[in-house]
Amino acid sequence: MSEVFADHPFQLLPTPAYQLRKDEKPDEFTNAATQMACAHNVMIRALNAIYLQAMHIRSDQEQAFLSFAHMWYKAVEHHHRTEEVYFFPLIEKMAAEKGVMQKDTEQHDAFQPGLKEYKDYIERCLSAQENYSGKELVRILDGFAPILWQHLADEIPSFISLRRYGDKLEGFHARLATEAKETETELGILAGAVFLMVSHDVDYENGIHTNFPPIPAPITWGLRNLAWWAHRDWWAFAPCDSSGKMRPLDIPSV
Repeated sequence: MSEVFADHPFQLLPTPAYQLRKDEKPDEFTNAATQMACAHNVMIRALNAIYLQAMHIRSDQEQAFLSFAHMWYKAVEHHHRTEEVYFFPLIEKMAAEKGVMQKDTEQHDAFQPGLKEYKDYIERCLSAQENYSGKELVRILDGFAPILWQHLADEIPSFISLRRYGDKLEGFHARLATEAKETETELGILAGAVFLMVSHDVDYENGIHTNFPPIPAPITWGLRNLAWWAHRDWWAFAPCDSSGKMRPLDIPSV
């Protein structure tokens, strides 16, 4: 009997940094796309964890599982809103070209109806307006998650392709990072930040992303060892443990 991890059914994305030749040094386009891939993999791991566990939730686990599932929604929504409000306009301004990220914006629009259906269902179940059904949750995910995954995959080469603008985008990665810091507390320290920590695999691609997210070590320690406890019942359904190690999900082995 093998253990089940949150590495499927939606495939994790290889990062541009990992795909470099040994003699290649990453430029800021590689670094920006790699950070984006790490963020997208956070969403994919958590999506996999929700998808795989949805049919195996006991009645006494429903509130905690639904809270984790709702946190995933908020993280996905926050990520894409940050792109549309801050990242994409900044890139267009620096590139001096409108519509640079139009394809990416259109992809956002494609999965929004399904994401809203997911949100509404989770919130109805959390407020006891509807009884939770794992079968129904999986049905909803099947309706939009493949579209979301395709967008998450496509956006990585989209960022790499910005290299064509050359010096116009010099320093854009640092500016994007600054914009991201302005919004990083919107999801909350006790929920959003810890969600990120328990959905990022520190061993992924031979452990080259242990510095993701790029925050000071004392804050990382506090999130993993202190803030984690506030919603420890939620994180029982996360893809990783409090140290960022992938762990087997609490479902029947196959």
